[in-house]
Amino acid sequence: MKTKICIEDIKIKKDDHTTIFYRDQGFQIIGNSTMGCGIDYVKSIVHHGLKNREAPLPYKEGEVSREEIDNEKKEYLKAIFDYKEIEEPAAAILSPTESGEFDIIINENVTAIVNSHNGQRLFMSILVFVDSNLNKKTLLKLFKATIDAKNAALWDMGVINHFSFDPLDVEDNESILIASKGLTDEVTSDESYKIMKNIQATVRKAVNQSLGNCGYPKGVLAYMNDVGVVVDDLVDAGMELVVGIEKTQEIRDNLKKQIYHSLEDLNVVSFIIAGIRLEEDYEKHRVSGVDVDDDPAYLYSDEVFGMSVANQIAGTKAIFNFKRYDEAKPGIISKLGPVLDDVFAGLVAGCMSKVFEV
Repeated sequence: MKTKICIEDIKIKKDDHTTIFYRDQGFQIIGNSTMGCGIDYVKSIVHHGLKNREAPLPYKEGEVSREEIDNEKKEYLKAIFDYKEIEEPAAAILSPTESGEFDIIINENVTAIVNSHNGQRLFMSILVFVDSNLNKKTLLKLFKATIDAKNAALWDMGVINHFSFDPLDVEDNESILIASKGLTDEVTSDESYKIMKNIQATVRKAVNQSLGNCGYPKGVLAYMNDVGVVVDDLVDAGMELVVGIEKTQEIRDNLKKQIYHSLEDLNVVSFIIAGIRLEEDYEKHRVSGVDVDDDPAYLYSDEVFGMSVANQIAGTKAIFNFKRYDEAKPGIISKLGPVLDDVFAGLVAGCMSKVFEV
């Protein structure tokens, strides 16, 4: 990480696990950091990473109380403060990744530092420095602006959707911390607005950059995995309806190869992504007056999707094959919603038709 921060008199100490930001005059902070929540004054800001740990504490949900977990985190961080000789009062961010893995964007008088980790769940911490003295009202506005910018970046990168990421299902130690040089009674509306827009742009850019390093945006295989579909399951489903000939390993291998090949077709990918988006909208009842929870008989656009996928891969014969897979719903296809069962039935039917093409 570059050590240049928009506040010139900040001093930075860094080792493999811990980065310490401090200044003689301290910081006025606002945020929900692991330690130092709310609006407060601190001398130091500490970002500590737990290398090679998926979670900061080895507990499963319900094993111990939330209060016990919070207290142990604070005790752990206080031990770090003593060991590193950190000047208190201090705020701290506890990360399940190495603290050195930052993405940093500097834009005039704002610096955004983002730490992301795409493990069992997406973890993200955001630390923003503002080279100004601010009042509490402005700090609250900037905290909201940072959250808005984070969510905008999640949307930009395709992270937010019902199947892959619920913004409320995050690591409990995720942090957003904003640090200004100090407090003042006078911040004009124009100054407040300018800083807010600067923070939104800077945080959005930094989060986008950090998510890019975590593997976003995702490819079609990752989107399929979000809805519980992997290629091997599709191969199993395809093999279930093979009749009249021996089910050989060669057929399985050819089918798998064909599925991967078909997933390179932009039109096939378009139908799959459209199906995933539509399934989510239906499941969340986002369209007033539309309820397809029981897969009503009058809903046939899903079958049009399925037939279109099959036809794109192997033409008219695949459409007839699609009807077999749509009616039998073998394997993984039977576990999908009213749109995706047809989309993936079409994918399997098209690929099977292509495998046996003469």
